[in-house]
Amino acid sequence: MDFLHRDPVPAIQAVAPVGSHSTPLPRRKASRFDKPMSHDDQPLRLIDPPITPRHTANTQPSEPMISPTRVPRIDILRDPRVHQTFQYSGTPGGRLKPLRVGFAEYGPLGGHPAFVIGGHGCSRLVGVMFEDMARRHHLRMIWPERPGYGLSEECSAQEMSVLGWAEVLIQLADHLGIRRFSIIAQSVGAAFAMAVTHKYPGRVVGPLFLISPWVSTYAANTFKWSRRLPAMLVTRTVSLAMDVMWMLNKNTKDTPGLPDEGDSMSNPASPRPSEASQSATFSDALLLSMTLQEEDDLLASFDGDELDLPTDFPPHRPLRHAVRPRHMSLYFAMNKLRMSEPYTQGQVLDVLVALEKYHPFGFNYSEITTAVTAVWGDKDGLIPIQAVEVLAKSLRDVRFKILEGEGHDLVWKEGVMEWAIRGIAERWRVRTERLTMTMMSRMSRMPA
Repeated sequence: MDFLHRDPVPAIQAVAPVGSHSTPLPRRKASRFDKPMSHDDQPLRLIDPPITPRHTANTQPSEPMISPTRVPRIDILRDPRVHQTFQYSGTPGGRLKPLRVGFAEYGPLGGHPAFVIGGHGCSRLVGVMFEDMARRHHLRMIWPERPGYGLSEECSAQEMSVLGWAEVLIQLADHLGIRRFSIIAQSVGAAFAMAVTHKYPGRVVGPLFLISPWVSTYAANTFKWSRRLPAMLVTRTVSLAMDVMWMLNKNTKDTPGLPDEGDSMSNPASPRPSEASQSATFSDALLLSMTLQEEDDLLASFDGDELDLPTDFPPHRPLRHAVRPRHMSLYFAMNKLRMSEPYTQGQVLDVLVALEKYHPFGFNYSEITTAVTAVWGDKDGLIPIQAVEVLAKSLRDVRFKILEGEGHDLVWKEGVMEWAIRGIAERWRVRTERLTMTMMSRMSRMPA
């Protein structure tokens, strides 16, 4: 998925008959490759009282979003939850001015909250392809759009930075009444994800799940040629490339079997669940009766336990495209709608942010305290092995899985998003079960 390719959903192509399987990186003393994934260094509270949402609405989000059958419906693209916005209010002294931010939600409202931060060209609409996974694993996936994509307003390149966007995501979490959340990030989205956990480590439930993670070109000493180009020249070059790609692909508007152009896609201000739509569980009630120190001590005792996360990556063949025949109608409809919305300025901003043309990332990887687990293909044309080694050596707590013969489009390969979604669900399930058992044991020892 090259930076100058306007479509983040690659075409489904036949694959050569070469094997594809996971391989650990060579073990190095400082890098801790394939280290068993541990919990966050910081003790985390699993379940919190809900934050009072900043905004309310008179309407309730529609749920469910797909039929009980396994074949997704195209009309999911008309669901109000897929076309939500909120108003970012800015921060004192921040570069990024107040603006409208688009986002979509997938999966049950009462599921474990997880933000998905896509890579270059990714809009909120891409999440429809993973709605079934989110519902199956009880994840409430939130897909925010960066400035210049879809429903989000544009901003200047001088305003946009990864640390500035961290404030947007935190305000969105507050708006949704979410205190703690997990993160899945792909490509340049990994830089934004690490900025969030750098500024707000207590809000993120680790590990971060990173897919083909972008690495700072200054830290990895890559893309050195780009440093000699003025930012304005990079902007004009990328914009021209986007225009050319649009001209080459605009015939997709005539693809048959897609929703009519006259169909109105609702774009309401995001509807908020009344009270906390997450249903209270027995463990929720137990946790609310604990003091903060008791809760931190309890959850800290879980740290250091290895959490086994099996994957579905086949060891004997290349990974297939994640879009199967039964998904094709939804796939094409999603792509048509996505390409009809703004995207060019968002893609330009992503390139400038990734190359750090106006602002450096503003943090060192060694400062990230949240655990990270990542997957990367050894045929990735954007992120070379030396960049991955720099990232793995710098992070405090990291586990890498290498897929041989795979490129930068891993997010669209079978088993990859499932690996991340299932990993998050398993982490929440294990913590909830242990917390419940511990509290029940404490209660049984209390005098009547």
